[in-house]
Amino acid sequence: MRSIGQHLVDAWPRLYRYALALTREPDAARDLMQQSALKALSTRTTPREPRAARAYLFQIVRHAWIDRIRRSRIRTEDDLLEWPDEGFDDRLIEAIAVRQAFAALDAPCRSVVTCVDVEGLSYRETAERLGIPIGTVMSRLHRARRIMLHRIAGTSDGSEVP
Repeated sequence: MRSIGQHLVDAWPRLYRYALALTREPDAARDLMQQSALKALSTRTTPREPRAARAYLFQIVRHAWIDRIRRSRIRTEDDLLEWPDEGFDDRLIEAIAVRQAFAALDAPCRSVVTCVDVEGLSYRETAERLGIPIGTVMSRLHRARRIMLHRIAGTSDGSEVP
Protein backbone atom coordinates (compact mmCIF):
# COMPACT_ATOMS: atom_id res chain seq x y z
CA MET A 1 0.00 0.00 0.00
CA ARG A 2 1.36 3.40 -1.01
CA SER A 3 1.45 6.32 1.39
CA ILE A 4 -0.12 9.68 0.63
CA GLY A 5 3.43 11.04 0.36
CA GLN A 6 4.16 8.68 -2.53
CA HIS A 7 0.90 9.68 -4.25
CA LEU A 8 1.83 13.31 -3.69
CA VAL A 9 5.24 12.87 -5.33
CA ASP A 10 3.71 11.07 -8.32
CA ALA A 11 1.00 13.70 -8.84
CA TRP A 12 3.18 16.74 -8.08
CA PRO A 13 3.64 17.98 -11.71
CA ARG A 14 -0.09 17.76 -12.44
CA LEU A 15 -0.97 19.29 -9.09
CA TYR A 16 1.41 22.16 -9.74
CA ARG A 17 -0.09 22.84 -13.20
CA TYR A 18 -3.52 22.83 -11.61
CA ALA A 19 -2.39 25.22 -8.86
CA LEU A 20 -0.81 27.46 -11.49
CA ALA A 21 -4.05 27.54 -13.47
CA LEU A 22 -5.95 28.49 -10.33
CA THR A 23 -3.58 31.14 -9.02
CA ARG A 24 -2.21 32.35 -12.36
CA GLU A 25 1.12 33.16 -10.68
CA PRO A 26 4.08 30.76 -10.29
CA ASP A 27 5.00 32.01 -6.80
CA ALA A 28 1.43 31.79 -5.57
CA ALA A 29 1.13 28.31 -7.12
CA ARG A 30 4.24 27.14 -5.28
CA ASP A 31 2.89 28.56 -2.01
CA LEU A 32 -0.43 26.84 -2.62
CA MET A 33 1.36 23.55 -3.35
CA GLN A 34 3.36 23.80 -0.14
CA GLN A 35 0.24 24.53 1.90
CA SER A 36 -1.62 21.67 0.22
CA ALA A 37 1.26 19.22 0.73
CA LEU A 38 1.38 20.03 4.42
CA LYS A 39 -2.37 19.53 4.69
CA ALA A 40 -2.23 16.21 2.81
CA LEU A 41 0.69 14.88 4.82
CA SER A 42 -0.92 15.82 8.14
CA THR A 43 -4.18 14.02 7.36
CA ARG A 44 -4.62 10.75 9.20
CA THR A 45 -7.09 9.05 6.85
CA THR A 46 -6.47 9.04 3.12
CA PRO A 47 -7.86 7.05 0.20
CA ARG A 48 -6.05 3.81 -0.60
CA GLU A 49 -6.82 3.49 -4.30
CA PRO A 50 -4.39 5.50 -6.51
CA ARG A 51 -7.12 7.27 -8.52
CA ALA A 52 -9.02 8.18 -5.37
CA ALA A 53 -5.83 9.42 -3.72
CA ARG A 54 -5.02 11.57 -6.75
CA ALA A 55 -8.55 13.04 -6.78
CA TYR A 56 -8.23 13.63 -3.04
CA LEU A 57 -4.99 15.56 -3.56
CA PHE A 58 -6.55 17.73 -6.27
CA GLN A 59 -9.44 18.43 -3.93
CA ILE A 60 -7.01 19.54 -1.22
CA VAL A 61 -5.36 21.98 -3.66
CA ARG A 62 -8.74 23.32 -4.74
CA HIS A 63 -10.00 23.78 -1.18
CA ALA A 64 -6.76 25.44 -0.08
CA TRP A 65 -7.09 27.86 -2.98
CA ILE A 66 -10.73 28.62 -2.14
CA ASP A 67 -9.76 29.22 1.50
CA ARG A 68 -7.01 31.57 0.37
CA ILE A 69 -9.41 33.53 -1.84
CA ARG A 70 -11.96 33.79 0.93
CA ARG A 71 -9.36 35.06 3.37
CA SER A 72 -7.86 37.66 1.09
CA ARG A 73 -10.96 38.73 -0.87
CA ILE A 74 -8.51 40.26 -3.32
CA ARG A 75 -8.37 38.99 -6.86
CA THR A 76 -5.34 39.81 -8.88
CA GLU A 77 -5.43 40.35 -12.62
CA ASP A 78 -3.50 37.95 -14.80
CA ASP A 79 -0.07 39.29 -15.71
CA LEU A 80 0.18 40.08 -19.38
CA LEU A 81 2.89 38.50 -21.44
CA GLU A 82 5.92 40.67 -21.90
CA TRP A 83 5.79 42.49 -25.21
CA PRO A 84 8.69 41.59 -27.46
CA ASP A 85 11.10 44.29 -28.62
CA GLU A 86 10.84 43.20 -32.23
CA GLY A 87 7.69 43.05 -34.38
CA PHE A 88 4.52 41.25 -33.42
CA ASP A 89 3.72 37.69 -34.34
CA ASP A 90 0.11 36.62 -34.91
CA ARG A 91 0.69 33.59 -32.69
CA LEU A 92 1.71 35.85 -29.82
CA ILE A 93 -1.39 37.98 -30.27
CA GLU A 94 -3.56 34.84 -30.36
CA ALA A 95 -1.86 33.50 -27.24
CA ILE A 96 -2.49 36.75 -25.40
CA ALA A 97 -6.15 36.74 -26.48
CA VAL A 98 -6.64 33.16 -25.31
CA ARG A 99 -4.84 33.84 -22.04
CA GLN A 100 -6.96 36.92 -21.35
CA ALA A 101 -10.16 35.05 -22.21
CA PHE A 102 -9.13 32.20 -19.91
CA ALA A 103 -8.26 34.61 -17.09
CA ALA A 104 -11.68 36.25 -17.37
CA LEU A 105 -13.49 32.98 -16.64
CA ASP A 106 -14.87 32.41 -13.18
CA ALA A 107 -12.97 29.92 -11.03
CA PRO A 108 -15.30 26.92 -11.50
CA CYS A 109 -15.16 27.23 -15.29
CA ARG A 110 -11.40 27.80 -15.25
CA SER A 111 -10.93 24.63 -13.19
CA VAL A 112 -12.93 22.53 -15.65
CA VAL A 113 -11.14 23.98 -18.70
CA THR A 114 -7.79 23.29 -17.03
CA CYS A 115 -8.67 19.67 -16.33
CA VAL A 116 -10.24 18.87 -19.72
CA ASP A 117 -8.42 21.10 -22.21
CA VAL A 118 -5.03 21.56 -20.55
CA GLU A 119 -4.56 18.29 -18.64
CA GLY A 120 -6.49 16.18 -21.17
CA LEU A 121 -8.64 14.46 -18.57
CA SER A 122 -11.95 12.83 -19.47
CA TYR A 123 -15.20 14.29 -18.20
CA ARG A 124 -15.44 11.47 -15.66
CA GLU A 125 -11.89 12.04 -14.36
CA THR A 126 -12.56 15.77 -14.16
CA ALA A 127 -15.78 15.17 -12.22
CA GLU A 128 -13.94 12.90 -9.77
CA ARG A 129 -11.06 15.34 -9.38
CA LEU A 130 -13.29 18.34 -8.71
CA GLY A 131 -15.95 16.44 -6.78
CA ILE A 132 -18.81 17.56 -9.04
CA PRO A 133 -21.32 15.67 -11.22
CA ILE A 134 -20.29 14.86 -14.80
CA GLY A 135 -23.21 16.94 -16.14
CA THR A 136 -21.84 19.96 -14.30
CA VAL A 137 -18.45 19.36 -15.93
CA MET A 138 -20.06 19.32 -19.37
CA SER A 139 -22.17 22.44 -18.79
CA ARG A 140 -19.27 24.44 -17.29
CA LEU A 141 -17.00 23.40 -20.14
CA HIS A 142 -19.60 24.41 -22.74
CA ARG A 143 -20.21 27.75 -21.02
CA ALA A 144 -16.48 28.43 -20.61
CA ARG A 145 -15.68 27.68 -24.24
CA ARG A 146 -18.57 29.85 -25.41
CA ILE A 147 -17.44 32.76 -23.22
CA MET A 148 -13.83 32.42 -24.35
CA LEU A 149 -14.85 32.30 -28.01
CA HIS A 150 -16.87 35.50 -27.67
CA ARG A 151 -14.10 37.28 -25.78
CA ILE A 152 -11.54 36.32 -28.41
CA ALA A 153 -13.90 37.30 -31.23
CA GLY A 154 -14.59 40.61 -29.50
CA THR A 155 -18.33 40.16 -29.26
CA SER A 156 -20.12 41.18 -26.10
CA ASP A 157 -22.89 38.58 -26.09
CA GLY A 158 -21.75 35.23 -24.74
CA SER A 159 -25.16 33.61 -24.98
CA GLU A 160 -24.85 32.26 -28.53
CA VAL A 161 -21.86 31.25 -30.59
CA PRO A 162 -22.07 32.48 -34.21
